[in-house]
Parts: sequence; C-alpha cells; structure tokens
Amino acid sequence: MIKLILVRHGTTICNEGGAFSGLTDSKLSEEGNEQANKLTQYLKDENIDRIYTTPFSRTKETVKKLAEIKNIQIEERSQLNEINFGDFEGLSFKGIEKEYPEEIEKMIKEGFEYKYPNGESLVDTFIRVRHEVKKIISDNENSTVLICSHGGTIRNIISYLLCDDYKYHWNFRIDNCSITEIEVDNNFAVINKLNDKTYFEL
Repeated sequence: MIKLILVRHGTTICNEGGAFSGLTDSKLSEEGNEQANKLTQYLKDENIDRIYTTPFSRTKETVKKLAEIKNIQIEERSQLNEINFGDFEGLSFKGIEKEYPEEIEKMIKEGFEYKYPNGESLVDTFIRVRHEVKKIISDNENSTVLICSHGGTIRNIISYLLCDDYKYHWNFRIDNCSITEIEVDNNFAVINKLNDKTYFEL
C-alpha cells in the first residue's frame, strides 16, 4: 500500500491576479507563504518518506520548510507540471477574450480535447501525469509520499486513481494549499481527505 498526500501549492501572485499560470514561475504571495507555514506545522509530525514537487518555485517553497524539518531531499518531477497554457500563459480569462476571441468558442466546443495555442490539452496533461504517478506508486510501495503540485495535476491524479478517465476532471475542487490524501492498495484507491483546509484554522 502507498499513501499519497497531495498538496496544491500555496496562493501565488498570479493566482491573486486571476492569471493563467501553468509553466509561468509565479512566486508565492504573502498569503501563500502564510499557508506554507501552517502546512509545515500541520504535517511536521506526519510520517513522510519522500517529497516530490515540480521544478517551479511555488511548489518547492510550499514544502521547503517541511522538507528541512524532516530532513528529506525534495525530488523534482516535471511530468507533474500543471497544464501548459501556451500563448495564454500570464493572461486572465478577460485578456484571452480580448486577444483571442476566436479561441473561446473553440475552447467551449472542443472541451477536454482543446489544445491551448502552443500548449497542451487536458487529455495531453492527463496522459503525462498518469505515466508519472504510475512510476511513483511503483517506486514507493509501503511508503507515505507527499506530492506538492498544481490544481490541474491533482485533479488528474484523482481522476486516474479512481476511474482512469479524465472526464471527471472538473468535478473536483482543489484549492491552494489544500490537502488530498489517497491510499492505494493493489490498484484500489480510497480517498481519506479531499481539498482539506481545516488546518488553516488550527
């Protein structure tokens, strides 16, 4: 069995501005740093064997102090990156409507298959994330693994583990610095926590 502790990075400057930030390396905001400190306090006594993040500062900074306390080397995995928004990186939805009005109709019509200009589709991202999660599970039997990643990535992980299908992607709400905990035993996944932020109030 493996226990996966899935943490979305803390709130970033781009999050606060409503900007699309898949491969944009947006730093944690003041609120995001406060969330990271609370996360550290909450998980400092949790048994954790390995910590994975993406190469972006927002994921690494969210769990940096926790990793130091637990003396665990952070391992970066680019395959756990957020979807690549391509030409839409750094733009708000209103900005996209203004600069790429023709793309909005395509986005709605094509749904999961829609590929951002010079970027990825949700299907592309699901396949990429699924491949990496399979490897992580295979490499960490009988372990507790923390993955600090992105909202879209965590939705993809949940979708893969529950039904190996991306069609429920948008049925899961994953807020900044929330914790989702899943136990996987012989390919059978059980969710213990989903989008948990109760520790914010502790």
